Amino acid sequence: MSVRAFKTADELQDMIVEQAKVLHGPWPSGMTMFVFDDAYGWSASISRPMSEADNFFRTRTLDLIRTLKVRYDLDAPRL
Repeated sequence: MSVRAFKTADELQDMIVEQAKVLHGPWPSGMTMFVFDDAYGWSASISRPMSEADNFFRTRTLDLIRTLKVRYDLDAPRL
């Protein structure tokens, strides 16, 4: 049984954005993220960067997502 907390996709997305802002500054204009259910629990996709600064932000946010995947499960219907 999992001991990880359950969060909706919207909750996870909000959490990721807020933590990324605290750690790395404002969310880059035009950068989008999508949290979704996958075969391994959940994942997030972030749009391609438009600059080196955006690439740094994206890379650090993907690292943050890897950390959060260990702590949280996606609260989604299981078929």
